[in-house]
Amino acid sequence: MIRIPATTQQNLIMSGGEAAVNPPIDKETIDEVLQGSTSAVLDKEQSLRLLDAIGISRERTLIVNTIDEARVAATDIGFPINMENITLYEGDEKQVIENITDKNTMRLEFDRLMRAPGAKGVLIRPSLFGAGFYFGIRYRAALGHLVVCGTVTSPERKPSGFVCSTLPVTKTEASAILSRVRGSQQINEYIFSDTLRRLSALCSYAPQIEKMDIFPVVVNARSVVALDANVALRQSI
Repeated sequence: MIRIPATTQQNLIMSGGEAAVNPPIDKETIDEVLQGSTSAVLDKEQSLRLLDAIGISRERTLIVNTIDEARVAATDIGFPINMENITLYEGDEKQVIENITDKNTMRLEFDRLMRAPGAKGVLIRPSLFGAGFYFGIRYRAALGHLVVCGTVTSPERKPSGFVCSTLPVTKTEASAILSRVRGSQQINEYIFSDTLRRLSALCSYAPQIEKMDIFPVVVNARSVVALDANVALRQSI
């Protein structure tokens, strides 16, 4: 069973002024990820490690190969869960079963997924419910780094309604961004604002980042959880 980790230990960085104090981030891991990259585009594992390093929660995901591992994973993550077949080749058909609520259904669906052509394992993740959002970073020569937030009205549509902020993103500015994008959604205001400020902290510490896309992000009254991330670096600073 392969465990994809959650948040790592965090270290504190600060910017000038009490209102602009950045949240804690793990500078050692950030340095390790960025210095270890041989490409201007980070691979998936490196991008997700950056999320861990800055303290943004991401989806707990386990890859299993046997039904016994699947039982342990389901107990660890907790029902309801989603299951997806891991295939040998990128072109193989993906199958996703959502909102599995009991062990018997999990066993049946695990067997079915493992019988699919090219199947080499099953990915198990929690079933998450909430509003869809986009968080990101953009570098613009005239403005410097921008922290970006947008909404997702449906799974089939791209993010829209973008709101941007220059650095540093203070608590006041984070609250202002939230008020412009929240609509009628149930949102944990503290975690949402904290997520924006952690992106600001990352930009301040690692100016070589040109672009970061965190999408989709599931937001509800209890949590802000990133499902995926992609990072590109600047060629020169």
